[in-house]
Amino acid sequence: MHDVTREIFGNIPATQQTWFYLLACASLLVFAVGLLRRIARWMSGAADVRIVTRELPRRIAYFLEQVFTQPRLRREPSSGLMHLLIFWGFLILFVGTELVALEHDTPLSFYHGLFYLVASLVLDAFGILMLVGLGIAVHRRYVVRPERIAGGSYGIVLAFLATLGVTGFLLEGFRMTLRGSYWFDWSPGGAVVAALIQASGLDPVTLALSHRCTWWVHAVVTFTFIASIPFTRMLHAITAPLNIFFVPFQPKGTLTTPFRLEQLEAGATLRVAPRVLADLSWKQRLSADACTECGLCQQACPAWASQRPLSPKRIILAVRTHMDHAGGSGWPTALEKIITPAESWSCTTCRACMEACPVAIEHIDFLVDVRRTLTEQGRVDPNIATTLRNLRRTGNPFGFPPEQRLVWASGLPAGVCVERAQPGAEVEVLYWVGCAGAFDERAQRVARAVASLLSRAGVKFAVLGPEERCTGDPARRLGEEGLFQQLARDNIATLDKYGVRRIVTQCPHCFNTLKNEYPEFGGRYEVVHHTEFIRTLIATGRLSFGTPPAQQSVTYHDSCYLGRHNDVYDAPRAALSALPGVELREMPRHRDKGFCCGAGGANMWFELGLGTKINANRYAEALRTGAQVIATACPFCMTMFDDAASGSAARDTGEAGAQIRDLAEIVNEAITV
Repeated sequence: MHDVTREIFGNIPATQQTWFYLLACASLLVFAVGLLRRIARWMSGAADVRIVTRELPRRIAYFLEQVFTQPRLRREPSSGLMHLLIFWGFLILFVGTELVALEHDTPLSFYHGLFYLVASLVLDAFGILMLVGLGIAVHRRYVVRPERIAGGSYGIVLAFLATLGVTGFLLEGFRMTLRGSYWFDWSPGGAVVAALIQASGLDPVTLALSHRCTWWVHAVVTFTFIASIPFTRMLHAITAPLNIFFVPFQPKGTLTTPFRLEQLEAGATLRVAPRVLADLSWKQRLSADACTECGLCQQACPAWASQRPLSPKRIILAVRTHMDHAGGSGWPTALEKIITPAESWSCTTCRACMEACPVAIEHIDFLVDVRRTLTEQGRVDPNIATTLRNLRRTGNPFGFPPEQRLVWASGLPAGVCVERAQPGAEVEVLYWVGCAGAFDERAQRVARAVASLLSRAGVKFAVLGPEERCTGDPARRLGEEGLFQQLARDNIATLDKYGVRRIVTQCPHCFNTLKNEYPEFGGRYEVVHHTEFIRTLIATGRLSFGTPPAQQSVTYHDSCYLGRHNDVYDAPRAALSALPGVELREMPRHRDKGFCCGAGGANMWFELGLGTKINANRYAEALRTGAQVIATACPFCMTMFDDAASGSAARDTGEAGAQIRDLAEIVNEAITV
């Protein structure tokens, strides 16, 4: 066994070996030049991601998980299996090729004996798996043709890989036939091919010539493939891992900060948003080249599902196409000609596209960048203009006077007292009521339920009352970054004045902004959503239940800004499951696959008038569970469900209605029974 090995250039004359190395050098040179040109294109963009040394262990762990196990692709079993087979098959075959090169071109000698036999077995197994994966890919792309992969340009790549796999097995079969190997069990794929060749009855001269011709076909295809990588969709084998490694390690619910307000106030000339293609950051350029055209982002997008003019896949491919054809005159192309205003305003910033993307592309930043330019130029819907004007004038998007922020507390049950925050006063939490809780009649009932629960649990809390302002979430998502930062600055000053350290919010948008976006501007607090706080109060026994109410079935809707943006999935379900008589029924799309209500991205404040209503889509899905109650944890989700319930689209479903209630209301009712 020790003597068993492989003659690497068997049957190949020395002159042809020289041509082989010349071809290899030419291939690598073309590859290097093409890749360096791509890198230069990325790096000419603005800097927007910094790598912090302390992040490296976490970054490397994330990279290894996403690249080598591909968890997001595995959410769809067929496509996930297909890609894993191709990825690991190609990777192992590449490693095997490098081992052969090390054996032949360096002083190392290891490719013999048991090591060689095991390597042969592994390479054969993964070669077969790669061909199976390629077969699945061809069937999906050209027979099944799912909508999300329509228009993909991977035919050439699949043909290259299939040719490499088939000619590799043919070479192995010819080599085993010529040598008369007795180790066929260690090369099952090659053994089958060798048996077929032997059965053909070819004479030795023809066998040798056929082997040599096949060897050259394999070599030419291999080196052509390598040289083509920077110029074909196979480039994603490089760009996708790079994009994953350089993903910004900031809280998921944050947007990129394009400038700092204090710099503008100091007279600095800063770019508010990228206006033309040349303004895109290096990371955005890399992301465009990293897209694999899988369409998982499009499949998850509520705007696309509701026939709005937005496909997250299309906008990334449009950016890449314009970069590919930019040349000397293309870089000044206006970004809004690539990503249209209608596409930008269609986005609900629900993060479904980013959660689905296997290569960590940040679609939302591209879309919000267009909004920033449109807002800066005043080219916005009248309702958007009114919302922004209200925020500047009154500190809330509704336009009500700040003095009315405590009106909601007038209907509280006896014994429930709401106190204003005082400097130096000791409180367990500050209750951040939010603009909806303060001014929206339906959300005011939720605010009263939250205050009642806090009081019944013996939680000493306070509110800011008229001093509370909008956190700035709608301003930032509408593209008015300066107004967002001004509101953030004012709120942080108020919170710090009262020494606030722990905040309970009713609104997921307030929760996300206070928790994830304020720290960049100096506001660092412990922020919990009311569903998390209620779950804790139940778990610690501070809330207990009276006589169990009648059995009721409940389906819980995951708010995007509580779920996908902040991974709060378990607390609301745990709180509901703890209630006596509650049967929890999940919608088909739930947790990280939850479907948006349509209000996110400040869509609450304007009506696009395109496509069908996103909220009607989600409401119909909730009704199909047969649940008596639709539970929400966001005032805007509740508004969207109420709107869908009263709309003609809901009546047309023919389904019986359901109560729409916030989790706090459901728990508060169980407490008071």
